[in-house]
Parts: sequence; structure tokens; C-alpha cells
Amino acid sequence: MITYYLLNQNQSGIKSQFVFNKDYEPQFLLTGRFSFGQGTLNLLTITGDYLGRISLTKSNFVQVYQLELDHEPIGQIRKLTGVWHQFAYVSNLNWTVMGTIGSNTYQTTHGLRTIFNAEPTLFRKKLDGLQLTIQNETDILPSLLVAATLNQWSLNNQTKVNFRFNRLTNFVPD
Repeated sequence: MITYYLLNQNQSGIKSQFVFNKDYEPQFLLTGRFSFGQGTLNLLTITGDYLGRISLTKSNFVQVYQLELDHEPIGQIRKLTGVWHQFAYVSNLNWTVMGTIGSNTYQTTHGLRTIFNAEPTLFRKKLDGLQLTIQNETDILPSLLVAATLNQWSLNNQTKVNFRFNRLTNFVPD
């Protein structure tokens, strides 16, 4: 098992985000953000070499995100909401993702085989994020792309809830 941490730098989406290994050493970099029905996240090595990308391809009724590794498409991920849990399917990889956006906890499987588990964590610098436990070394890069998409959905959900219930938080009385 391999452990990685995706840490949220800010709540308004990410412009750059580091991915740390279990010893808290930066291994990868995510750049970009999703907003207003468009956006792209790029996965880079810590030295800046391109590895993969997530891009929003359709935004009619269901948002579809295209996953690429080394400029080759590896699948698409769609968010489907259920009654109690969120369900997502990653085509071509045939991965299913079950979890909840509210708690940012997910389990990704391929049939009966677990690919990765994601759960929220609090980093020692008071940054929140996801702790990924990936089962196989060959699934690291696709798992990071899927987890970054899930984490972005959670960030967007937190932003909507904060706006919906705290519209006047930046209001200063006379």
C-alpha cells in the first residue's frame, strides 16, 4: 500500500496543490481549477514534467471530466448522486467510486478489487485534504487524477454551502 496526501491550499478552488508522500515530501503538483462549467487540472512531477490532465468536456446536465495520462485519454468520470451516497463511474478503467461529498470519504474499486481509499485528513500545517491509500503502484497516476477530481467536487460543494448560508459574511455594518 502506498500513501499520498492531497492538501487544499485554499477554499476557492486550486491554482496549485502539492501531493505529498507518507513522509510529507512533495512528489507531484496539481495546477489549474474548475469554475463556471469549465476548467482543467494538470498533474506534474515536482520538477514540472507533464504527467496527466483532467478537463471538463461536457456541462449540459451531467458534468463529464476527461482523464488523460501522457496526452492519451484513459477514461471519463461522471458524478451521479444517489439518495445517501455519491456514485461515480470512470469509463475505460471500469472503476466505481462510492462515497460522500460532505465527508469527502471515498472507496474506488474495480469489480471486487480495491483501487484506493480516500479519507479527509488534517495536515500538520493546519491544511485539510485527502489521504489516499493506493493498493498497487501501477494505479498511482490514475488514482491521483480521480482523487483530485473528487476533492475538487468537495471544494465546490463547500463553497456553495458557505455562499448559500453565509451570504453576508463579508458585510461590515456601519
